[in-house]
Amino acid sequence: METRWLYHTSETFPTLVEESKGVCVIPMGCVEKHGLHLPLGQDIIQATHITYMASQLETVCVFPDFTFGDYCNAAPGQPAGTITLPVETEMLLLEQLCEQISRNGMKKILILNAHGGNKTWLSTFLRKMYNTKHDFVMGVIFVDLPAPHGMAETLLQKGSGAIPELTVEDEAILLRHHEENMKLGHACFGETAFMMGIAPQAVHLDRLGIESGLSTHKADYLKKAGLEIMAGGWDINYPNNYDGDDPVDCNERIGKAALRIEAERVAHAFKVFKEDENVLKWHQEMQKGW
Repeated sequence: METRWLYHTSETFPTLVEESKGVCVIPMGCVEKHGLHLPLGQDIIQATHITYMASQLETVCVFPDFTFGDYCNAAPGQPAGTITLPVETEMLLLEQLCEQISRNGMKKILILNAHGGNKTWLSTFLRKMYNTKHDFVMGVIFVDLPAPHGMAETLLQKGSGAIPELTVEDEAILLRHHEENMKLGHACFGETAFMMGIAPQAVHLDRLGIESGLSTHKADYLKKAGLEIMAGGWDINYPNNYDGDDPVDCNERIGKAALRIEAERVAHAFKVFKEDENVLKWHQEMQKGW
Protein backbone atom coordinates (compact mmCIF):
# COMPACT_ATOMS: atom_id res chain seq x y z
CA MET A 1 0.00 0.00 0.00
CA GLU A 2 1.01 3.64 -0.22
CA THR A 3 2.90 4.30 3.01
CA ARG A 4 4.04 7.90 2.48
CA TRP A 5 2.18 10.49 4.54
CA LEU A 6 2.30 13.12 1.79
CA TYR A 7 0.69 10.87 -0.82
CA HIS A 8 -2.51 10.30 1.18
CA THR A 9 -5.68 12.35 1.29
CA SER A 10 -7.51 13.26 4.48
CA GLU A 11 -10.00 10.55 3.54
CA THR A 12 -7.42 7.76 3.16
CA PHE A 13 -5.09 8.83 5.97
CA PRO A 14 -6.97 6.99 8.76
CA THR A 15 -6.42 3.74 6.84
CA LEU A 16 -2.67 4.39 6.90
CA VAL A 17 -2.80 4.95 10.66
CA GLU A 18 -4.70 1.69 11.10
CA GLU A 19 -2.51 -0.41 8.79
CA SER A 20 0.68 0.94 10.36
CA LYS A 21 -0.68 0.21 13.86
CA GLY A 22 0.19 3.75 14.82
CA VAL A 23 3.88 3.55 13.86
CA CYS A 24 5.37 6.53 12.02
CA VAL A 25 8.98 6.72 10.81
CA ILE A 26 10.90 9.95 10.22
CA PRO A 27 13.83 9.64 7.77
CA MET A 28 16.70 11.83 9.01
CA GLY A 29 19.97 12.89 7.43
CA CYS A 30 22.05 15.97 6.73
CA VAL A 31 23.13 18.18 3.83
CA GLU A 32 26.92 18.18 3.73
CA LYS A 33 29.91 17.38 1.57
CA HIS A 34 30.52 13.68 0.88
CA GLY A 35 33.91 13.77 -0.77
CA LEU A 36 33.92 14.89 -4.39
CA HIS A 37 32.07 11.84 -5.69
CA LEU A 38 28.78 11.76 -3.76
CA PRO A 39 25.95 14.32 -3.52
CA LEU A 40 25.41 16.73 -0.66
CA GLY A 41 22.12 15.03 0.18
CA GLN A 42 23.62 11.54 0.46
CA ASP A 43 22.41 10.95 4.02
CA ILE A 44 18.81 12.05 3.63
CA ILE A 45 18.48 10.46 0.19
CA GLN A 46 19.54 7.06 1.49
CA ALA A 47 17.50 7.41 4.69
CA THR A 48 14.34 8.22 2.74
CA HIS A 49 14.87 5.48 0.17
CA ILE A 50 15.59 2.78 2.76
CA THR A 51 12.66 3.86 4.93
CA TYR A 52 10.28 3.61 1.99
CA MET A 53 11.68 0.25 0.85
CA ALA A 54 11.34 -1.15 4.37
CA SER A 55 7.80 0.22 4.67
CA GLN A 56 6.82 -1.89 1.67
CA LEU A 57 7.98 -4.97 3.57
CA GLU A 58 6.48 -3.98 6.94
CA THR A 59 3.79 -1.32 6.78
CA VAL A 60 4.55 1.87 8.67
CA CYS A 61 3.76 5.49 7.92
CA VAL A 62 6.68 7.29 6.25
CA PHE A 63 6.84 10.89 7.45
CA PRO A 64 8.26 13.70 5.27
CA ASP A 65 12.05 13.98 5.44
CA PHE A 66 13.85 15.63 8.35
CA THR A 67 16.57 16.85 6.03
CA PHE A 68 18.78 19.09 8.12
CA GLY A 69 21.13 17.42 10.58
CA ASP A 70 23.94 18.51 12.88
CA TYR A 71 27.26 19.41 11.29
CA CYS A 72 30.48 19.78 13.29
CA ASN A 73 32.35 22.52 11.39
CA ALA A 74 31.86 26.18 12.26
CA ALA A 75 30.08 28.20 9.57
CA PRO A 76 33.19 29.81 7.98
CA GLY A 77 34.70 26.37 7.38
CA GLN A 78 31.70 24.71 5.80
CA PRO A 79 32.09 23.47 2.21
CA ALA A 80 29.82 24.93 -0.47
CA GLY A 81 26.26 23.64 -0.33
CA THR A 82 26.30 22.67 3.36
CA ILE A 83 23.09 23.37 5.26
CA THR A 84 23.06 23.16 9.04
CA LEU A 85 20.78 24.44 11.77
CA PRO A 86 21.47 25.06 15.46
CA VAL A 87 20.84 21.93 17.52
CA GLU A 88 18.32 23.89 19.60
CA THR A 89 16.30 24.59 16.44
CA GLU A 90 16.49 20.97 15.34
CA MET A 91 15.31 19.70 18.72
CA LEU A 92 12.42 22.16 18.89
CA LEU A 93 11.34 21.37 15.32
CA LEU A 94 11.58 17.61 15.86
CA GLU A 95 9.58 17.75 19.09
CA GLN A 96 6.83 19.79 17.48
CA LEU A 97 6.71 17.48 14.47
CA CYS A 98 6.38 14.49 16.80
CA GLU A 99 3.50 16.22 18.56
CA GLN A 100 1.79 16.64 15.18
CA ILE A 101 2.34 12.96 14.37
CA SER A 102 0.79 12.02 17.71
CA ARG A 103 -2.13 14.38 17.16
CA ASN A 104 -2.84 12.49 13.95
CA GLY A 105 -3.16 9.20 15.80
CA MET A 106 0.32 7.66 15.74
CA LYS A 107 1.81 7.09 19.18
CA LYS A 108 4.90 5.10 18.21
CA ILE A 109 7.51 7.22 16.43
CA LEU A 110 10.81 6.01 15.00
CA ILE A 111 13.66 8.01 13.50
CA LEU A 112 15.70 6.31 10.78
CA ASN A 113 18.97 8.24 10.96
CA ALA A 114 21.63 8.06 8.24
CA HIS A 115 23.95 10.83 9.52
CA GLY A 116 26.54 9.97 12.15
CA GLY A 117 26.66 13.57 13.35
CA ASN A 118 23.07 13.28 14.62
CA LYS A 119 23.79 10.53 17.13
CA THR A 120 24.74 12.75 20.07
CA TRP A 121 21.84 15.16 19.92
CA LEU A 122 19.34 12.39 19.20
CA SER A 123 20.41 10.65 22.40
CA THR A 124 19.75 13.88 24.29
CA PHE A 125 16.45 14.31 22.45
CA LEU A 126 15.23 10.84 23.46
CA ARG A 127 16.00 11.59 27.09
CA LYS A 128 14.17 14.91 26.82
CA MET A 129 11.09 13.17 25.40
CA TYR A 130 11.02 10.70 28.29
CA ASN A 131 11.38 13.53 30.79
CA THR A 132 8.61 15.64 29.26
CA LYS A 133 4.87 14.95 29.32
CA HIS A 134 3.98 13.29 26.01
CA ASP A 135 1.53 10.60 24.93
CA PHE A 136 3.90 9.04 22.38
CA VAL A 137 7.02 6.91 22.60
CA MET A 138 10.14 7.18 20.46
CA GLY A 139 13.03 5.11 19.17
CA VAL A 140 15.94 5.51 16.76
CA ILE A 141 17.35 3.18 14.10
CA PHE A 142 20.80 3.94 12.70
CA VAL A 143 21.44 3.01 9.08
CA ASP A 144 23.98 0.23 8.65
CA LEU A 145 26.33 -0.28 5.68
CA PRO A 146 26.20 -3.87 4.35
CA ALA A 147 28.80 -3.29 1.63
CA PRO A 148 31.42 -4.58 1.47
CA HIS A 149 32.02 -6.37 4.79
CA GLY A 150 28.58 -7.64 5.75
CA MET A 151 27.91 -8.85 2.22
CA ALA A 152 31.32 -10.52 2.03
CA GLU A 153 30.63 -12.35 5.28
CA THR A 154 27.35 -13.63 3.82
CA LEU A 155 29.22 -14.95 0.79
CA LEU A 156 31.83 -16.62 2.98
CA GLN A 157 29.16 -18.29 5.09
CA LYS A 158 26.68 -19.27 2.38
CA GLY A 159 28.79 -19.43 -0.75
CA SER A 160 28.66 -17.94 -4.23
CA GLY A 161 25.15 -17.02 -5.35
CA ALA A 162 23.91 -16.22 -1.84
CA ILE A 163 23.26 -12.62 -2.92
CA PRO A 164 21.29 -13.01 -6.17
CA GLU A 165 21.86 -9.48 -7.49
CA LEU A 166 25.62 -10.05 -7.79
CA THR A 167 27.78 -11.45 -10.54
CA VAL A 168 30.84 -13.59 -9.81
CA GLU A 169 32.94 -10.50 -10.51
CA ASP A 170 30.95 -8.49 -7.96
CA GLU A 171 31.47 -11.21 -5.37
CA ALA A 172 35.21 -11.08 -6.00
CA ILE A 173 35.22 -7.31 -5.45
CA LEU A 174 33.47 -7.62 -2.09
CA LEU A 175 35.61 -10.52 -0.91
CA ARG A 176 38.81 -8.71 -1.85
CA HIS A 177 37.82 -5.54 0.00
CA HIS A 178 36.79 -7.58 3.02
CA GLU A 179 40.09 -9.45 3.06
CA GLU A 180 41.96 -6.16 2.78
CA ASN A 181 39.88 -4.73 5.68
CA MET A 182 38.63 -1.83 3.58
CA LYS A 183 38.09 1.31 5.67
CA LEU A 184 34.55 2.65 5.89
CA GLY A 185 33.25 5.89 7.35
CA HIS A 186 31.88 8.81 5.36
CA ALA A 187 31.40 8.84 1.56
CA CYS A 188 32.97 5.38 1.72
CA PHE A 189 32.26 2.20 -0.26
CA GLY A 190 29.15 1.50 1.81
CA GLU A 191 27.55 4.88 1.20
CA THR A 192 28.67 4.90 -2.42
CA ALA A 193 26.96 1.54 -2.90
CA PHE A 194 23.67 2.92 -1.60
CA MET A 195 23.79 5.87 -3.99
CA MET A 196 24.78 3.63 -6.90
CA GLY A 197 21.61 1.66 -6.18
CA ILE A 198 19.40 4.74 -5.82
CA ALA A 199 20.72 7.27 -8.33
CA PRO A 200 23.91 6.15 -10.12
CA GLN A 201 23.92 9.36 -12.14
CA ALA A 202 24.65 11.24 -8.88
CA VAL A 203 27.86 9.25 -8.26
CA HIS A 204 31.06 10.63 -9.79
CA LEU A 205 33.71 7.93 -9.49
CA ASP A 206 35.92 9.91 -11.87
CA ARG A 207 36.46 12.42 -9.02
CA LEU A 208 38.12 9.81 -6.81
CA GLY A 209 41.84 10.21 -6.17
CA ILE A 210 41.73 14.01 -6.06
CA GLU A 211 41.13 14.31 -2.32
CA SER A 212 42.14 11.72 0.27
CA GLY A 213 39.70 9.88 2.51
CA LEU A 214 42.43 8.77 4.90
CA SER A 215 42.99 10.29 8.33
CA THR A 216 45.60 12.97 8.93
CA HIS A 217 45.82 11.64 12.53
CA LYS A 218 46.39 15.22 13.71
CA ALA A 219 43.90 14.92 16.58
CA ASP A 220 44.74 11.34 17.57
CA TYR A 221 46.99 12.37 20.46
CA LEU A 222 44.02 13.88 22.30
CA LYS A 223 42.03 10.66 22.15
CA LYS A 224 45.06 8.66 23.27
CA ALA A 225 45.30 10.95 26.30
CA GLY A 226 41.64 10.31 27.13
CA LEU A 227 40.50 13.75 25.98
CA GLU A 228 37.27 14.25 24.04
CA ILE A 229 36.79 17.23 21.72
CA MET A 230 33.98 18.08 19.31
CA ALA A 231 33.13 15.04 17.14
CA GLY A 232 36.29 13.37 18.40
CA GLY A 233 38.34 15.66 16.17
CA TRP A 234 36.78 14.11 13.06
CA ASP A 235 36.83 17.36 11.10
CA ILE A 236 40.54 17.77 11.88
CA ASN A 237 41.46 14.21 10.92
CA TYR A 238 39.23 14.21 7.82
CA PRO A 239 39.37 17.77 6.43
CA ASN A 240 38.03 16.65 3.04
CA ASN A 241 34.73 15.43 4.50
CA TYR A 242 35.68 11.99 3.26
CA ASP A 243 36.49 9.01 5.45
CA GLY A 244 37.36 5.70 3.82
CA ASP A 245 39.29 3.94 1.09
CA ASP A 246 38.36 4.91 -2.47
CA PRO A 247 35.33 2.90 -3.72
CA VAL A 248 36.74 2.69 -7.24
CA ASP A 249 34.99 -0.53 -8.26
CA CYS A 250 31.59 0.02 -6.66
CA ASN A 251 28.67 -0.55 -9.03
CA GLU A 252 24.90 -0.46 -9.32
CA ARG A 253 24.38 -4.20 -8.76
CA ILE A 254 26.27 -4.07 -5.47
CA GLY A 255 24.22 -1.01 -4.54
CA LYS A 256 20.87 -2.65 -5.28
CA ALA A 257 21.85 -5.66 -3.18
CA ALA A 258 23.02 -3.46 -0.29
CA LEU A 259 19.74 -1.53 -0.32
CA ARG A 260 17.67 -4.71 -0.25
CA ILE A 261 19.70 -6.17 2.62
CA GLU A 262 19.46 -2.99 4.67
CA ALA A 263 15.74 -2.56 3.92
CA GLU A 264 15.11 -6.10 5.18
CA ARG A 265 17.04 -5.39 8.39
CA VAL A 266 15.15 -2.15 8.95
CA ALA A 267 11.79 -3.78 8.17
CA HIS A 268 12.48 -6.32 10.91
CA ALA A 269 13.09 -3.47 13.37
CA PHE A 270 9.80 -1.89 12.23
CA LYS A 271 8.01 -5.17 12.90
CA VAL A 272 9.46 -5.55 16.40
CA PHE A 273 8.54 -1.97 17.33
CA LYS A 274 5.09 -2.32 15.78
CA GLU A 275 4.21 -5.53 17.60
CA ASP A 276 5.77 -4.53 20.92
CA GLU A 277 3.33 -4.01 23.78
CA ASN A 278 5.84 -2.83 26.37
CA VAL A 279 7.37 0.46 25.24
CA LEU A 280 4.14 2.47 25.44
CA LYS A 281 3.25 0.82 28.76
CA TRP A 282 6.67 1.60 30.21
CA HIS A 283 6.41 5.18 28.99
CA GLN A 284 2.98 5.62 30.56
CA GLU A 285 4.17 4.15 33.86
CA MET A 286 7.17 6.49 33.91
CA GLN A 287 4.92 9.49 33.37
CA LYS A 288 2.22 8.68 35.94
CA GLY A 289 3.47 11.45 38.19
CA TRP A 290 3.02 14.19 35.61
